[in-house]
Amino acid sequence: MLLRSLCLALLLPLPALASDMADGGSCRNGAFPSDQSNFAQARVIGAQRLYLLDDMNGCPRKGEAACRHGTYVVNGDTVISGRDLGRYRCVFFPNKVGGSAGWVDKARLQKLPTRTPVLTDWAGHWRSGDDSLVIRVQGNALSVEGDAYWPSANPSPEQRPGGPNMGQVAARAVPEGEKVVFSEDMCEVRAQWLGDALLVADNTECGGMNVRFNGVYRLK
Repeated sequence: MLLRSLCLALLLPLPALASDMADGGSCRNGAFPSDQSNFAQARVIGAQRLYLLDDMNGCPRKGEAACRHGTYVVNGDTVISGRDLGRYRCVFFPNKVGGSAGWVDKARLQKLPTRTPVLTDWAGHWRSGDDSLVIRVQGNALSVEGDAYWPSANPSPEQRPGGPNMGQVAARAVPEGEKVVFSEDMCEVRAQWLGDALLVADNTECGGMNVRFNGVYRLK
């Protein structure tokens, strides 16, 4: 009986990991700031290309050859890292046209040192696609004016005959370390400063249907 119990205990982590892979394995662009945690900047190490892996159809557990979706990073590139899933870590690689998210082998990442931002670090015109946040310093606080759109700011008549759904936020808040929460009526926008990036997620109450401020924002 004791031997049987020990064997069952050893087997338990395997189904748990499989369940995580199937149900908790989301790692994709639009949901990156809301589905992830433990954000940090990391440098890619190692000589070989590091491909970003998909999060569906059994990926990333099937491995690089079966799961890579074309985007890759190389030694010295800087990515934004999120949560872990077994041997993998979800990362976002910013580029000039937005960026790409995917799972990578966390052994290929070297965490970079961080610092607490001063108020002026937050200030500027931050953009993620068509969505924008303009942050200004007001005394010991920050003010924000933001606009978000779905499916885009200028959808085609075929996409959205009546024009885009829109959302707005205008609020003032005092940051705590590298994080700040802007609230206006029912709308809540959470932001984390991470060097040249701003990780933003909202509570789904900031505009029309499907409108979200979620994104990795960069200074314009």
